[in-house]
Amino acid sequence: MGPELRWRAAPARIHGGACDLELRGAGADPSTALDFSVNVNPYGPSPAVLAAIRAAPVDRYPDPTAAPVRRALAARLGLPPERIVFGHGATELLWTLARVVLGPGSRLLCVEPVFSEFRAAAELAGAEVVAWRASPADGLAVDLDAVAAAASAAGAALVSLCTPTSPAGLPLRAEAVARLAGRLAGRLVLLDESFLPLSDHHEDAARPLPDNVLRLRSMTKEHAIPGLRAGFLVAPVALAAALEASRPAWSTSAVAQAAALAALGEDDFVEGSRRRLRDDRLALDGGLRALGLRPLASVAPYLAFEAPGAASLRARLLAHGLVVRDCASFGLPGWLRVAARPAAERVRLLSALATELR
Repeated sequence: MGPELRWRAAPARIHGGACDLELRGAGADPSTALDFSVNVNPYGPSPAVLAAIRAAPVDRYPDPTAAPVRRALAARLGLPPERIVFGHGATELLWTLARVVLGPGSRLLCVEPVFSEFRAAAELAGAEVVAWRASPADGLAVDLDAVAAAASAAGAALVSLCTPTSPAGLPLRAEAVARLAGRLAGRLVLLDESFLPLSDHHEDAARPLPDNVLRLRSMTKEHAIPGLRAGFLVAPVALAAALEASRPAWSTSAVAQAAALAALGEDDFVEGSRRRLRDDRLALDGGLRALGLRPLASVAPYLAFEAPGAASLRARLLAHGLVVRDCASFGLPGWLRVAARPAAERVRLLSALATELR
């Protein structure tokens, strides 16, 4: 017998997304189901991105570090390409960052509720995770002064934030994040801006932030290409090099790189989608309120609200072929989150809710 192999089992994480098996179990047809549990642009992908995907040179190895994409992003952001890491979606970059920056003896302060992947990656890397949690009593608002105090008290090497927040959709403005980063000089601040391009404060994406702020972007949300996996991280040069060196070669595909390059020329498409989704969100907000629900004010294309018997309500909506997000996975039992979608789809959701809430 050889040496005994040992490994650590990580707990399962729950995210949005329709599951065919679950829908069939509820008696619904997956082919006609509507997914309100994920916040992907329902008006995409754009024709230019689809054309780039179809024309991608899949018979050749992709550039090992996605250098053409990084150069294009650098030109757009006014940064050297050495500061940009292009990844297999934002999630892959979160796991790479945790592996490189965190480890036994280090501490992460995680502002929650939030997407759970970075916490899971940090814990698997051996780091201690300390949470600062927004309260439902305060509308899930994030107090950055309290976050700064908690980070200092915990001795956290890294603080993770999200703007707009998820599941609430509340903004953390660039000026406020810059002040926080100044108070946390010597520490890293991870700012997940995955939902920012489709939010009411999208202009914050172009505003400079201090060098200790790591800016994470997903390209899959605004361009509706989650199946491709495409995202990038802006970091100091030395850290970006360390992140790149820690990954296997060819971490991103030729198809993802081609789609990303095309997406960078699609500002008009994103702007049009953003306007439509804002109208969709406002109409959805009004429809939910007419049913007696009280969604939180949001600047993002999704709404969170308390709902009677949320888990049961989600299960009953499955029978209508509708998938919504149970926020128990965010540590918010009794809450649901729904995405803004076009009018006909919104009517179908509101009609089902009206039936189930009687």
